[in-house]
Amino acid sequence: MTQADKMENLISIGELARLTGITTHTLRVWEKRYGTPHSQRLPSGHRRYPKEDVPRLRAIAKALEAGYRASKVVSGTLEELQGLMGLKPFIDPTSTEEAKVSSNELLVERWIKGIHGYDDDAILQGFHQQWNKVGPLSFIVDSAVPLIERVGTGWESGELTIPQEHFATECLSSFLTSKWRQLNSRKEGWTALMATLPGETHSLGLLMSAVVTSLSNAKIIYLGLNTPLEDVIATANKYNPELLCISISTGNKPLDPEDGILKIRKSLSSKTKIVSGGRGTPESLPGVLKMDNFTKFNDWLGDFENTLNVT
Repeated sequence: MTQADKMENLISIGELARLTGITTHTLRVWEKRYGTPHSQRLPSGHRRYPKEDVPRLRAIAKALEAGYRASKVVSGTLEELQGLMGLKPFIDPTSTEEAKVSSNELLVERWIKGIHGYDDDAILQGFHQQWNKVGPLSFIVDSAVPLIERVGTGWESGELTIPQEHFATECLSSFLTSKWRQLNSRKEGWTALMATLPGETHSLGLLMSAVVTSLSNAKIIYLGLNTPLEDVIATANKYNPELLCISISTGNKPLDPEDGILKIRKSLSSKTKIVSGGRGTPESLPGVLKMDNFTKFNDWLGDFENTLNVT
């Protein structure tokens, strides 16, 4: 195929929106959040999209009209979407899911090999490649979370040393920090405050939450680890965030998580929604939403942001 032929198969985002009935804003959000539709940047700096993706995007639009969530269908292939909508027989979901799990496991094991050898160049390159391939949300859910769990079991079994566990944590932390800050740059939307409670020593949960939150229109204020309770409250009262995210890992802490969260809740305006996640998060606290996985958090953020737009 010649260069001219390739150019004929690329269209602008405006043309893509016209052909699919999906707004340009939504297409941009999907590309940032899910890595699709994937654009190509021309030498002029303009972005163009493959015309061949039009039928798939039309199928996505129909699935959304039928009530499916974007997070469930945007990354689907045309064949999967047609099966979902009854246009073709279902593709066996078991074999597809097994292949995905197997691929993810192999990827994680390659990273574990890099951790054994303290090969940060290979690990970070792998992170970047996977991020670009699947998009931020899938990277978090299907790559980062399994890696964290695998490092944990490796440390518990003695396969990985404490220095290797610290090395792995630092590699992933630095990568996630750079990514959410890029996504957060020059935002002027509503405000999300990200914090932990006093004594918290694990940052990955909060960093992954920051990545997912940065896929919305929120401007993030990131307070990080071991934040004094009075500082969380003072910052929230000063900036009046629409959302406060708190990450709580397991382990002994100088402040009981339930007491800490309830004190924050009582000190803030009812207009500030509090979401807490992590294995150390208490159950059923009044005025606090417990979030147990990042896919649900992403879906919830979309619904929450819609209520902000309405009001």
